[in-house]
Amino acid sequence: MKLVSELYLSEWERQHAYSSEQALDHVRQALLDRQPVEGLDELRASLLIDIDSEVLEQLERGEWWLIRAEADYGDWVMPVRTFDQTIIELMKNPPVQASRSPKIFRLVASVTAEPLAQQRYIATVDGQAAQRRTDGEGIAHLFAPAEV
Repeated sequence: MKLVSELYLSEWERQHAYSSEQALDHVRQALLDRQPVEGLDELRASLLIDIDSEVLEQLERGEWWLIRAEADYGDWVMPVRTFDQTIIELMKNPPVQASRSPKIFRLVASVTAEPLAQQRYIATVDGQAAQRRTDGEGIAHLFAPAEV
């Protein structure tokens, strides 16, 4: 059960609301038993004088409605199947992926043997040239198919 202001009442909640008399009985009993009611704090915050009789008066006037618990789950949409059979088969038997094996080289200056950090170079792998840059330690990472 929850209390909802008339201003924010959805059509679905309106269909699943208690009658004014039933709402008064339920809320009165909850107040006597000191049971929590969802939305009661918001109702109390909207009152000038926060007393139980003012809470009940809001229900009597129809400014706040008590909604049945089933309204929270009654309009849930059932999920549709996400994957069709073709996609499921592809997930079970994925196609073979081309593998690449990394080739790692350290570029150093020929005279001092210092690493050439952040140095531009052109790498030709399997007949294809690509412009690259070494990392901070002078390492060049080249990826090529396993058979190259």
